[in-house]
Amino acid sequence: MSEYSADFQRILDEELGNYATRALAALADAIQKKGLVFTEELLQSLRSEVVAASARHVASMGVAFEQYGRIRDMKGINRTKAPPLEEMEAYVEKVGLDKFNYVPGYRYGQFPLTKAVALNRIAWGIARAKLRDNSQVRPKAWFAKTFYSSLNGLIDAVTTRYAAQTGTHIAASIRL
Repeated sequence: MSEYSADFQRILDEELGNYATRALAALADAIQKKGLVFTEELLQSLRSEVVAASARHVASMGVAFEQYGRIRDMKGINRTKAPPLEEMEAYVEKVGLDKFNYVPGYRYGQFPLTKAVALNRIAWGIARAKLRDNSQVRPKAWFAKTFYSSLNGLIDAVTTRYAAQTGTHIAASIRL
């Protein structure tokens, strides 16, 4: 194998290894930002495998993770049970009780004595309405956009280093 070929293989192996590290970090960050971390299993299952460049300057990288993590990327999932009441209560509290003019179980304009009861009843009403409407859960895409948008960085890094190495080899051959 020539010196030139070995240099190009080394460049490709280094850049692909660096990219694999950056890609896994970006995917882990996307999982956390989308709120898909119920347990640490999905994050712990992220891994990559880099296969070194061959004589034809072909290297490969694979990314693997638990398949249930991809379910969140699907087009839509029909709701079969009500959303968690705690999350609905947090939503109602974030929006503000004053924005709701009806509390389930009370007449219009009449409110419960405590804020906690009003919060719970409004959240319960919204959760039941979501279930009754058979609404779809919107996907929280985390893989495709994150992973494929980072490929341009890899391509740019490899081509830049290839061009620099080619220039170095050309300059060395001219000096001889």
